[in-house]
Amino acid sequence: MTHMIKYFFIFISLAMVSCNTKPDKEYTYFGGKIVNPKGEYVILYNNGDEVIDSLHLNKDNTFSSKLQDLKSGLYCFKHGTEYQYVFLEPKDSLLIRLNTWDFDESLVFSGKNAIRNNVLIEAFLENELQNKQFYKYYNLNAKDFKNKVDSLKRTKDEYIKNYTTKNNEESEVFLNVLKIALNYPLYTKLESFVIDNSLKQTPEDLNINAFTKHRETASIDSDSLMFYTPYRNYVYSNLYSDVYQKKIKDDSDDFTIALLNVINTKIKSPKLRNKLLKETTIRHFYKKSSCGINKKAYETYVSLSTDPADKKEISSLLNDVKHISKNHEIPDFNLSSHDGAIEKITDVIKDKNAVIYFRNKQYSSDNWVASRMNYLINNHPNIKFLVVNIDADKYKHVKDLNIEHQYYLHEKSNAHQFLTSKYPRMILVNDKGIVINGFCALSSKKIEKQISDL
Repeated sequence: MTHMIKYFFIFISLAMVSCNTKPDKEYTYFGGKIVNPKGEYVILYNNGDEVIDSLHLNKDNTFSSKLQDLKSGLYCFKHGTEYQYVFLEPKDSLLIRLNTWDFDESLVFSGKNAIRNNVLIEAFLENELQNKQFYKYYNLNAKDFKNKVDSLKRTKDEYIKNYTTKNNEESEVFLNVLKIALNYPLYTKLESFVIDNSLKQTPEDLNINAFTKHRETASIDSDSLMFYTPYRNYVYSNLYSDVYQKKIKDDSDDFTIALLNVINTKIKSPKLRNKLLKETTIRHFYKKSSCGINKKAYETYVSLSTDPADKKEISSLLNDVKHISKNHEIPDFNLSSHDGAIEKITDVIKDKNAVIYFRNKQYSSDNWVASRMNYLINNHPNIKFLVVNIDADKYKHVKDLNIEHQYYLHEKSNAHQFLTSKYPRMILVNDKGIVINGFCALSSKKIEKQISDL
């Protein structure tokens, strides 16, 4: 904590420079220190994907940022592969300190309005603990489960009341975020119980109104909060709950179509509605992990979305699928090995059962790809595994994965003809060079069996 005090006074000194000038009063200061850093930068985001600032770590692993005309609200900062949230408003001077070895648990805020952020991180850690505890409660009957949630709700409502009393000038913007942080995970649990009950062979006769009463006040229409995990989880559980209650098989095309229609009906914000329609179409397409195109689901998506760019992106993805057909020879294309040698795919996988994963770093972290691929490689030693970076940068290889498995595509490679959407895809090929599955997902639960079948 001594270090935090030292950095705080340095930070405040910076904030007081030119304090008599009007423009400087509109600045927001954000900085801190990263112990055991996993990279050179801390990235500050708005809405989860809009980069506000890239903050370079100094030699002592401190960083600082001076932001002008910042709007009050929730933001996200990322370091290495991990991230957390921070609430900022104009004129704040906020510091963080964290150790990457224990990222969330070690995070501490200091400075102006630090109490808000310490409350939010405490709520996050409490929710993580409660999520683990609640696994066993889903086996309870409806009444007992509801009582568990109601008891927690009363505790959290009392906390919010006490916080509001002690901080009677707190902004409505923050109080809204605090209520979401504390209560929405409980609403998600209620919706999840409804889903689980719907999947049972002999479901309990639930009082749905009692389990969904929170919907009267809980918003699902804020596009500016969809990057916030408690909010996002609740929105999806709310939407999925409605579809599961219809008793539609969840891996069917009808389920996807029903979910798209629920989204279209319940989400009033055009921006958020289009975003969820697109995410759902892509997620369910990958979940199928097959060459087949869900024509009806695609037509439903096209009829509901009002975003031309999104429609074009989905259309490119489906056209990519058509370029590689099941039970046909894999089309020939060149790829480059880690040492720059250009090789034909047919030579690389000749006489071998092969799994080819085309990877776009934008959609998956090194840690996740390495973990998943190493698991598959270790469990299927007789299969040739390739991880091919879609772009031409050979230096974007996956850390902690044997470089011998890694390739990249030259910009003139024919492979780009079936990668126009830039989405990742996996192709399974047998030892005769015949495609067994032309489009599957590395994350799919069905993949391991398909690989074993090779």
